[in-house]
Amino acid sequence: MEKVGSVDYFDGAKRRLYFFVERENFVEEEGFYKVVSGDKIFYIFVTSLSEHPLESDVGSRYSPAGFDFDFGERFLLYGQASVLLEYRKEGNSKIVGYKTIPRHGSGIYELDESDFDILQLPKLDFAHVRSGSRKLETKVGFEKDAYVTHWLISGWTNSGKTNSSKILLGGTLKGDGNSPFAGGIVIDPHGEYYSDLKSFNTPNDTRIVHLTMSPDSNDENEKALHIPLNILTPNDLCEVKDFASETQIPFMWACRKLHRNLNLNGPSGSEDEVSAQKEILEKAKNWVDMILNCDTQLLMRALPDYGQQSKGDAIIGAVKRRVRGIIREDSDVWLEEYYPIIEEVIEGTTRGLWYVLDVSRISDDTSKLLSSLFSYKLFNAYKKASLGDRKAWESFKPAGVLIEEAHNYLSPEESSKGNTIAKIAKEGRKFKVFTIVVEQDPSGIDQRVLKQIHNKITLQLIPKDARALTETTPYMDDLVDKIPYYEQGEGVFVSTGSFNFALPIKFPHISEWLDTNSEVCKKCKNKKTFSSDKVCVACQGKKKREDIRSMM
Repeated sequence: MEKVGSVDYFDGAKRRLYFFVERENFVEEEGFYKVVSGDKIFYIFVTSLSEHPLESDVGSRYSPAGFDFDFGERFLLYGQASVLLEYRKEGNSKIVGYKTIPRHGSGIYELDESDFDILQLPKLDFAHVRSGSRKLETKVGFEKDAYVTHWLISGWTNSGKTNSSKILLGGTLKGDGNSPFAGGIVIDPHGEYYSDLKSFNTPNDTRIVHLTMSPDSNDENEKALHIPLNILTPNDLCEVKDFASETQIPFMWACRKLHRNLNLNGPSGSEDEVSAQKEILEKAKNWVDMILNCDTQLLMRALPDYGQQSKGDAIIGAVKRRVRGIIREDSDVWLEEYYPIIEEVIEGTTRGLWYVLDVSRISDDTSKLLSSLFSYKLFNAYKKASLGDRKAWESFKPAGVLIEEAHNYLSPEESSKGNTIAKIAKEGRKFKVFTIVVEQDPSGIDQRVLKQIHNKITLQLIPKDARALTETTPYMDDLVDKIPYYEQGEGVFVSTGSFNFALPIKFPHISEWLDTNSEVCKKCKNKKTFSSDKVCVACQGKKKREDIRSMM
C-alpha cells in the first residue's frame, strides 16, 4: 500500500487521516483519486496538506483487497466535522466518495446502504441527507432510543418547521410497525397537525386523537375539548395570570378547601356560616363556580377570616375579576360536571397514543392554561409512577409534549417562574417525559432549557438566531453564515450523543413522507396503509360490514 494523501478531521478531537492505495494506481495531483475494489469504486480525496510521520502500525489497519478501515476510523467521512452524503450511480457501478467541508467546498458523494451498518453511521427515517438543495435517498431508520429525548426544531416563517415537526411525530407514530415509540400531547395553536397525521388511524388501530372545539361526528377519533372546572387548582390559574401571593392565592386555596369540605362533610360553623355555606352549595358546583357566581358578601360570610379583614372585599373583588377574565372568555371549553378527559389522555399516552390539543379557536390565556394543565397532569402521573410504582412506570411508553410557539412557555422570564413546560424541559427525561420545542426565534428560549436539548434541527434562520444556537450546540460555528440561505425544508441536524458532527438534511413534504413510509394493502394491492396488519382502511371497513351482515 502506498500513502497518497491525508486530511484533517474531527471525531471529538482533531486528527489526521492518511489515505493508502496500491502503487500502480497512484496519482500525484491533489483531487479525487479513483480506486476500484470489486463492484465498488472509491473516490478518495487526496489533499496537499503537509504530511506528519506515520505511526508504525497505520498501514496494517487497511486491507488492500477491500480498502477497509476499522471502526475507530469510521468518521473519516466527516472531515472538518461536516459531511454530505449522496447515493450516485454510474451505469451499474455504485460509487462511494469522501470530501471535506468547508476546506474543499461543497462537493458530495454517497455511501452504499450497507456501509451505514459497517461504519455505524446515523440513520434517519424522518428526513433525507442532502447535497446543497438536492434531496438524497439515504433513509434507513433512526435509532428508537434517539427519538425519546428533548428536541428543538427552529426556523423562520415558511422555513418548513411545522412540516418537519409533523414528520418527526410521524416517525414516532409509525414506530417499529407494530406500535409507536412514544405517546404524548401536541399543543396545536393553528389547527394544523391532525389533518395530516390522522392517516395513521385505521378502524382497528387508533394512534392519534383530535381534541377540538368542533369535532367531526364522522370521525370517532375526534373528541370535544371540554374540561371540568373542578380539576383546576389555584396553581393552574397562576400559570396565566399574576395573583398576589400573600392575599389572592391564599383566598383561592381557602375557597377550594371550603367547597371540598362542604361536599364531603356538609355545612358547619356558626348559624350565619352554615346559612352562607348552604347557599354556596346551591349556586356553585365547584370552587371556581363559587368565586364566579357567589357575590362578595356571601363569600365573606362563608369565609369569616376574609370578612373580618379591612381589605377582604378588595381581595375577593380582584380575584373574581381575574378568574372571570380567564374562564368567561372561553366558556364553551369548561364543564360544570366532572368528565375524565385528563385520565383518558394519560392512560392513552402510556399506551403510545398522541393527542392533538387543538387550541386554534380559543384565547391565548385559555390555550396556555390548557397546555399547562394537560402537561402538568401528564408529567405528574409519570413522576408519581416512577417514584411509587416502578413496575407500572417501566411499562409506560415514553411521553412527549410538542409545543409550537415555545417562547410563550420557555422564555427566560417564563422559565424563571417555574411553569410546567419549563419544568418538563429541565427535568422530564428522568421520568420518561420529553419535549419537542418548535420555535421561530431560538434566541428567545432560556439558555438553561437549550442546554437540556440533545437533538436540534435548525432550518432557515437569520444570523442572530443561528449564532444564539452556537452557544449551546456543538459543530454549528461554521454553518452560521449558511443557515440564512437554506431553502424550505433544508436544515442541519445535530444529535449530541448520537454522532459527532452536524448533518445536512432535507425534509420532504408531509404528504410525500406519508406516501413513502406507508405500505401497500396486502388485500387490494392498491391503497396505502400504516396498519400493523397491512390492511387499508377501505378493506378493513369492508370486512367490518361483512362481519355485521354475517351476524344479522
